[in-house]
Amino acid sequence: MAILLNSNITTQTMQNVKDTMEPWRDKAIDLSSKERTNQKALQEYHGAIEKIYAAIHAKDEDTILLTSGNNEAISQLYYTIYIRYILTGRKNGIIAFDRCSIGEQRILELLESQGCKVHRVPPTIDGTIDLEILKEYVNTKTALVSLPLVDEESGVIQPLEEVSQICALHGVPLYANARDAMGRIPIDTQREKVDFLSFEGANIGGPKDICALYIAKDAPEILPLIFGHQSEQAGLRANIQDIAKVIGFAKALESAVDALDFEIEDIRDLRDMLEEELHKIPQSYSLAPWALRVPTITIMAFQGVHGGMLVDLLAKRGLIAYSFASYPKANFERTPLTEIANLDASLKHTAVGFSLWFQNSEEEIKEAVKIINETVAEIREISACKGE
Repeated sequence: MAILLNSNITTQTMQNVKDTMEPWRDKAIDLSSKERTNQKALQEYHGAIEKIYAAIHAKDEDTILLTSGNNEAISQLYYTIYIRYILTGRKNGIIAFDRCSIGEQRILELLESQGCKVHRVPPTIDGTIDLEILKEYVNTKTALVSLPLVDEESGVIQPLEEVSQICALHGVPLYANARDAMGRIPIDTQREKVDFLSFEGANIGGPKDICALYIAKDAPEILPLIFGHQSEQAGLRANIQDIAKVIGFAKALESAVDALDFEIEDIRDLRDMLEEELHKIPQSYSLAPWALRVPTITIMAFQGVHGGMLVDLLAKRGLIAYSFASYPKANFERTPLTEIANLDASLKHTAVGFSLWFQNSEEEIKEAVKIINETVAEIREISACKGE
């Protein structure tokens, strides 16, 4: 069985989540029906929604919109902002962190092609958003500020509270992408004020193709991407809910939040053990400060080793890691981590990440260290033979 060290991309569905979903899989459920089974499903559905609210400490008057994934949630949000504020001339720009997700980068490029001003705020040397530059950009004509709560590649935690305070001074709505933060750090929408926040099941041991978009009570009104019956999620999404998936998503969230009290420290210990061993490889570098990262991620660069090649060879040996260097264009549409860390330009294509989750064991990490060492040495030997 493969060693999975790509939990920021996807995770295995946990057994307790599968067990919770099983009674409702493939059932013909009509939540408006008074029939006994349908009423039981409605009760389970409401219980699941309560768990989703509880996971982020949302208030009853806030809204949770369920979508197929984080990119759908982002698209619906940006669509709303563009239609309601940019096209009407009420606002003229959007501000996003230079290190925002690749899906969001695509949407921003589209909006720019339609005449929307997009300001991309660069990172500081530690990988966090530059607050001083953000302050220069934000004004009353800003339609939205967007920030990932955690960098999807490096795991660096962003200063949400400070960004929220800057936005509040100008009355600008704030969106926080919490996809890579859920289950890694606590999320509290009552403490750290945001207008919109999204997170999904794929990388918390939950079902795939489900995401929650939190909408604060006083946030700008969201428009539907596809129009449907008004009774379906307040008319904001025109799909009948997969009850099993909603219940499973809620269970995964509950487990992930509960694990923050104890189990997350076990993952941190395994992550630190992996990182310490990888630093023993000659000419290896960490690309993000230890203290600012979530407990699950280590991101490394190995001199003379292309990140995409390393990930491919590791996969053939049963170890699944990740590298945005293997995505066409994607790693360089935003500031590369090697550049942020002030490393030599020759390391630009070398970033490789290892993201742990609760299913990983000490035995797996020891085996991973062995595989990575052997693979890095092999690639360097091949490069030396070619005279590179």
